[in-house]
Amino acid sequence: MLTLSKQAIVAAIYRVIRNDDPPSDAIINALLARELVCRVGERLELTPYGRSYCRSAYVPAWC
Repeated sequence: MLTLSKQAIVAAIYRVIRNDDPPSDAIINALLARELVCRVGERLELTPYGRSYCRSAYVPAWC
């Protein structure tokens, strides 16, 4: 499995959300293996775990 940093995972998730510049196949496969995204027909959607991962990536400033 491809080793990705937290920043790389979050950046790839945002690229999937925007859907204008999809990440490479290796990164998509890594996100699929981690169950952060799932295939729905031709497109990718975030799983609940992927949405949670994305939210937890940014800690509020007051913490």
